Amino acid sequence: MRELDKARAYAESLIKNAPDPVFVSDLEGKILQANDAVSTLLGFRTDEVLEQSLSRFISPEETREFTAALREVVERGVTRNARLNPRSASGEVIPTTLNASALRDPDGKVIGAIGILRDMRAYEQVVRDLEKSKTELQEKILDLEKFEEVVVGRELKMIALEKDLEGFRKEVARLKGESERA
Repeated sequence: MRELDKARAYAESLIKNAPDPVFVSDLEGKILQANDAVSTLLGFRTDEVLEQSLSRFISPEETREFTAALREVVERGVTRNARLNPRSASGEVIPTTLNASALRDPDGKVIGAIGILRDMRAYEQVVRDLEKSKTELQEKILDLEKFEEVVVGRELKMIALEKDLEGFRKEVARLKGESERA
């Protein structure tokens, strides 16, 4: 029994000291354990998170998705990159991805899930910035195409005018030659 207690304490220490938000839930989605990073991410004290259903923090649709992810954990052992958008204490919706794996009792029976959340706010800001840059670049390309059209059109007009001017010079020279002969 002493070894089991050591193993349990070690596992709890790993969860508590993990730099990412890590939580343990039962099969119904009740949070049994959460580290300080979960509290930091959501803005709730640990005692406000523990023993709460995940449905307190995520929408009903996402609760159904999480339940489906839990079923996947039970069936396959691991789920990757499920999207969750928990609401923080301040009301902010925080885009995250969830990686979860099965939590098993000493007999190997799945009794819950261990989840790791990844805060995706910075990633989504980068995506928005890239989309904005893409739009700005497309606008500049259109401006350059218009500019090119104007410049090429101007150059073509200049070439035509030069031909007209050359024709005019030749005509003047011809007329001047005729007047000198006359």
